[in-house]
Amino acid sequence: MKKRGLLAVLLIAVMALLCGCGGMSAEDAQSYAKSIMDASYKGEFDKYVEWTKSSKEEAQKLYESNVDTTMQEAGFSQLGLSEELNANYRQLFLDMIKQANYEVGEAKEAGDKAYTVDVTVKPFTGFDGLQAEVEAATMAEVENIDVNDQNAVNELVFQKMYEIMAAKIASPTYGDPTTVTITVKPDSDGVYFIDQTDMTALDDALFPSDAF
Repeated sequence: MKKRGLLAVLLIAVMALLCGCGGMSAEDAQSYAKSIMDASYKGEFDKYVEWTKSSKEEAQKLYESNVDTTMQEAGFSQLGLSEELNANYRQLFLDMIKQANYEVGEAKEAGDKAYTVDVTVKPFTGFDGLQAEVEAATMAEVENIDVNDQNAVNELVFQKMYEIMAAKIASPTYGDPTTVTITVKPDSDGVYFIDQTDMTALDDALFPSDAF
């Protein structure tokens, strides 16, 4: 199982914003960074729409679109799974990313009107050992299906995986906290943004690939 397929985190687009000739304050940079994270992981858009001058409807539509993209990239349509199981996984993705555990620290000046923001992250460890658990659960029931029917095999495997994952998400566990530093900075036109590489690093820290 690969994180960038089945379990890709649904990062909302990092919208840039123009703050005028004076640039941002440290408090603005912290608030902007937190708004991006809250929108991306928690589906909380109030501050996000204030900063980006978008509507909550637009942000929600983008958030939902990212879910559909994740489902497509995971290849669910090629697995022959039931509509019910596909719908269950769609909701599972949303439930999973809302378990993101982070605390946004104060912004610090970094020169050239940029700010660094330290984010304290607790990595999600709920899926440690997931593959072995899924294999054991599948083997316990494989005799009840026609193993020559690939769709039936897929349905069994992914149903068991869904059940195990849903239970782990309901009672999340986390590793030791780490710090990820992101930068809120202006481009040559004075438009502030967070580089996508910073958001990817944050994502990897929150949901490490070796956790599943």
